[in-house]
Amino acid sequence: MSGIKVTCATCVNEFGRKCGVKKNKPSVSVNKRRRCDKYILEPTKVKEKQILKTIRVPYKEKEALRREYKEQLKRYKEAVKQGGGTTQHPVTGDLSRFVSTAGGGDRG
Repeated sequence: MSGIKVTCATCVNEFGRKCGVKKNKPSVSVNKRRRCDKYILEPTKVKEKQILKTIRVPYKEKEALRREYKEQLKRYKEAVKQGGGTTQHPVTGDLSRFVSTAGGGDRG
């Protein structure tokens, strides 16, 4: 068995996860790389790669945001300890809209 390493996903002989050349194989993993000398490229099966745009946040800015978050969380925890806490979380905002129905009240 010689040939170059290829994937069956782009071969002419692949039909619905089955290889038309290898008759004794019930199914093949189409993205697995294997050696095959019967491989013929099917251009319509080749998918175009997508390039995703990403935003790079510099290290210093990321650290500044992390420090700011920790500072706000620290202030919030101190306020709750002293009893003057608000229902507002420093990052997520107002938490009063979440109401618990567990364990309380009369069921009619």
